[in-house]
This record gives sequence, structure tokens and C-alpha cells, in this order.
Amino acid sequence: MNRSSLILISIFFLVLGCEDDNNAQENSLASRIDKIMEEETDFSGVVHIGTLENILYSKGFGYADRENQIANDSNTVFDIGSITKPFTALGIVKCQELGLLDFDDTLEKFFPEVPDDKKDITVEQLLTHTSGFADAIGDDYDEISKEMYITQSFDTQLLFLPGERYGYSNVGFSILGIIIETVSTSYEEFLNGQVFLPSEMKTAGYLIPDYSTAIIANGYDDLGLLGTPGANLGKPNEQPWDTDGPYWNLKANGGLLMSANDINQYYKFIKSDLINEINKQKMYTKYIQEDDTSILYRGLGWGILDTSDGLAAKHDGGNGIFFADFVYLIEEDVFVFLASNSYRESQGDLLFQIIKELSIKIPNN
Repeated sequence: MNRSSLILISIFFLVLGCEDDNNAQENSLASRIDKIMEEETDFSGVVHIGTLENILYSKGFGYADRENQIANDSNTVFDIGSITKPFTALGIVKCQELGLLDFDDTLEKFFPEVPDDKKDITVEQLLTHTSGFADAIGDDYDEISKEMYITQSFDTQLLFLPGERYGYSNVGFSILGIIIETVSTSYEEFLNGQVFLPSEMKTAGYLIPDYSTAIIANGYDDLGLLGTPGANLGKPNEQPWDTDGPYWNLKANGGLLMSANDINQYYKFIKSDLINEINKQKMYTKYIQEDDTSILYRGLGWGILDTSDGLAAKHDGGNGIFFADFVYLIEEDVFVFLASNSYRESQGDLLFQIIKELSIKIPNN
């Protein structure tokens, strides 16, 4: 048994078995994270940590609905922002496993009308943010059809030659979503059939889940980024959407809804043999460094980084109101998920504070 596994087992027994021992309780994972969260007085969301077999910590903070005093917890449904991208990448992986496409297929295969400067862009380049496509061509809730989105994306000048370097691109992932629809069924239906249902994820999606009894968090603009500080901006699925979910400036690159409990089920899926080992290796390959000073490399849909316990996969996402962060060890067994319905400037630092309490070290460079 390796050192990391021993650490996790020790954490588990500290959490469950030391309630009557004050000294041990002070050093338990739960008490250490509680101490961190006591200083995060304005955090509104959920912190969820687990392994394949056990939940090590799960606690909600603040309210999903402040007006009606409905608290956040592991069942609360949040907008997970750009953590949608690893789901889109997994959808592409499942398309590959079903024989519907390959990673070296080019845009010309799916879009015969694609201009010459973009026709040789590969699926792999889209997945690794090396396609050269711009970050975005419009705002999340702009009304735009699939056909117009394709046209505008293809008419927009590339920022660099495909494969030349890294450049984060929401456009690239929306195009991946359109590719899924081109070779199969609708984006959400495909993910639902290939990922959400097999994973037993109850609230994951845009429109398909039954949200009639679910608590979907309202977004609160506590920083006043869009208007009045503290304003209730409503639920994500109450924003301007098309009849089948978000318009394409958001669909497949962001905006998926799900709970912390869903993330728990998703983690079990990506650790299982429901994804073949060759594709797992591809997903976690360091294809390109984000820049010369970054600790992050890009895999297929994931950010990949070194830790004291081997490689970790990471992604975050936010829209200035909702924010989420997810990281897990690739070779070991632990994950951390945070989600918030009120963005704060220090949001990204919270994850790394928690990771330190798991005795996992991340190099500075």
C-alpha cells in the first residue's frame, strides 16, 4: 500500500472515529477544513471531498435561496461553468469508443463548408485548446442558432496556426458539442445516455433531469459586477435559453447543472473501466503547457498538474456569479469539489487551501 493510500485511510478514521478525543478531533480533516471555512465568512456554496468508497467531508454554506432561507448542501444544483468542458471531452471519448469519430479527424470531415484555414484543425486540437479559435464570439445568453454559430465561428480569424500553441477556447468546445450532434443525437441526450445515466447522476444536464423537486441555487451578485450588490439574479435555467438548453455561446463549453452528489457519481465513472485504459491515458497526457510559467498542462478537456502524489486532473469554471472547482488525483483515490452561487475574488485560492489539508503538495512551478 502506498503512502497516499495510508494518508487517506488515516483521514477517514480520524473523521469517523475521534469525536470523543478532543486532541484528535482538533487535527481531523473535518475540523481543519471547518477552521478554513470559518474564515470564509462570505462563502455561499458547498465543499465536497471523497474517495471511491467514502465521503470524507461534505458541507453546505450559505443559502441556495436567501429569500426563503433554503440552505446549500450536497443536493443543491449549481451551474458548474466550464467544468462542462471535461464532460464534453468525455462525450467525444465515448464517440470515439463507439466508432463515430477519431481524435485525428479534421473539421473538414464534419463540416464540408469549413474555410481552408480551419479545415485541417483536428478533434484533438479542439480538446487541448490548440486549435487557434478565439475564446468566444459572443455573450453566454446571446440568441444564436447552431447554423449561425458555425458560420460566425468559421468566419472569425484564427489567433494562431492550429497546433502552434495553447489558447483557451470556448468556441472550440462548442464546436465539439456540435460534432457530437453531427455524429449522434443532441448534445444533452448523448451525454445523458452515455455518461449521466450510467453514472447514476440524478440532476446533471440542462433540461432532461426532473428539476421539479430539486433545489437549484439562485445566483447572487454580491460583488455588484452586473448591477446592485447582492442582487438575486435567479436560477441558471431561468436565463435566456433556447428550447433545448443554452444557446451555442454557452452550450457544451459551460453551463451544465448538477449537484455535489452528482460529481461524486461522476468521479466513480471516470475511475471505472467504463472508459478504456488507452483513452484514459490520452485524457491525462500532457499535450501542451499553458505557458512558460504555468503549473497547468492540457490533456483532453482537463488541466493536468503535478502533485506530491502524482498527476492530478483539474478544471474550474465561473461566470462572475457561479463558480466551481474540481480536482482529483489520477493515480490515487481522492477528489475535491467546490461550488458557489456567489462569486468572490478569493474563490480560486480556497481549493488549494483544502488540498494542503489532504497532505498533497503542488509545486510552485
